Amino acid sequence: MTKLSGTALWQQVQAVTKSALSSGALKSIPTRCIEQQVTLGQNSLRLHIRVVANLARKSKATKDAASQAKKPGNFDPFLPCETALYVGELTEHYRCLLNKFNVMDHHILMVTTEFAYQREPLNSEDFYAALVCLQARRGLVFFNGGPDAGSSITHKHLQMIPLTETGNEADNSYPFEPLFKHLPLTAEGSKQSTLPFPHRVAKTCYPVAKKPDEIRRCAELNCRNYHRILSELELHNLTDGLAPAHNLLMTREHMWVVPRSQSSFNNLAINALGFAGTILVKDDQQLTQLNQIGCLELLKNVTPD
Repeated sequence: MTKLSGTALWQQVQAVTKSALSSGALKSIPTRCIEQQVTLGQNSLRLHIRVVANLARKSKATKDAASQAKKPGNFDPFLPCETALYVGELTEHYRCLLNKFNVMDHHILMVTTEFAYQREPLNSEDFYAALVCLQARRGLVFFNGGPDAGSSITHKHLQMIPLTETGNEADNSYPFEPLFKHLPLTAEGSKQSTLPFPHRVAKTCYPVAKKPDEIRRCAELNCRNYHRILSELELHNLTDGLAPAHNLLMTREHMWVVPRSQSSFNNLAINALGFAGTILVKDDQQLTQLNQIGCLELLKNVTPD
């Protein structure tokens, strides 16, 4: 079967999105985005808070998303996958699907073709699929490693949100990523930034060439760095081959890992996107609650002391 990559992959994402919207298979959830300025030392960060729109809270899409989250633990939405959301094969081990309940446009999933547990630590095949998608479009790949890290599906998958690129360099990264640019990172080392919760940041080995051997080399290096970070964060103690809860985030420039202690605080749920500087709230009441707690304080409360 033909493997998708590069321009062809992203053209297929766009074509399937158009078709799935037309058929009603894609249940986009409208939100409004609020930018919030946060000062951290000498840095001013622009965090993104997305508030689910009033109409969306009453919509069938939102009810469907809620009912899917409550399905029994053995329910697997990826085996078989929904045909209308199928984009194509990425590798021998991964396929690409659209996220059925997307908040941001062209939100894609990288899903293992055979069942694997979401709490299994990432391997080089996972990083290979991630790099294929990052080569197709600049964006943020993220992984919710288990229920306490924001995952509601047990079948292993990574996700990617594309960047809306503009001429302004400040818009071409995620809210927290500018903090990483001045860290003294080596090719095979990691550092903690000034963000006030435990995490480690490393350089992404990004393949400029689209040759499989080069992608493989970079995937293996990223995988080694990831496992080194797990060890540094004391997340290497596996139980039955499953890792403690954590989030991984990766762009073409950086990858960072955050250990997790719980999935939410005061009913405000956080997945990996929170640690890129983007937080989703269900309504204005939750927005008020978030403003009272503070975004950075919320993130501190869902990570270990």
